[in-house]
Amino acid sequence: MAYATKKLAFLRLGSSNGDVYDPPASTKGLIHNIIIHNSHAADAQTVILNYHDGTNEWELYNLILIGKETVQLTFANEGLMVDAASKLTGSSTDASITVVHISGSEES
Repeated sequence: MAYATKKLAFLRLGSSNGDVYDPPASTKGLIHNIIIHNSHAADAQTVILNYHDGTNEWELYNLILIGKETVQLTFANEGLMVDAASKLTGSSTDASITVVHISGSEES
């Protein structure tokens, strides 16, 4: 099976926890980079990213981004593996303010 490098997700986070990246059935996703941007000029946003293993949800990151701040999370080697039984979820303080871009590869 081959891996295809691609954009895995590009969205604005909601104020309540929701899916950020949920690979299709029979697919393994390898996340290499997550870029998170607070698009508000002044207000800080608390951003929470979680890993849901199909049964339990675990907080991976809890970040506070000031206005117009951008952070990049990089996962070396194989990357952060998210298989079809798991997914990334997340939220930010205010809906539609925080932009998330996830890149990596998928094997199906």
